[in-house]
Amino acid sequence: QIPNDPSPGYNVEQLAKRDPKIPKGEPKTILGDPETPFLFPPQAVTPKLLESGEATPEDLCFSLQETAFAMLAEVTERALALTRARHLLLVGGVAC
Repeated sequence: QIPNDPSPGYNVEQLAKRDPKIPKGEPKTILGDPETPFLFPPQAVTPKLLESGEATPEDLCFSLQETAFAMLAEVTERALALTRARHLLLVGGVAC
């Protein structure tokens, strides 16, 4: 279980940082087996995978962050294309 103190977002970020870094565009492998590349989508990290050790809380946090970033990037690209905007101001972060 991920603690809520000082905030859940901060703790998700810290756990995601512990996950091995993957070069952009490279798939993650399960248990280091290059024959089974797989990036865990958040809904795929089930309690069964966590209990068996095939997935870790770090995998869940990393996948959650990557999925959220990808979704934000896609929505932003669509909005910029639709409005034909030339500039984007992006703000935010994890507050503690």
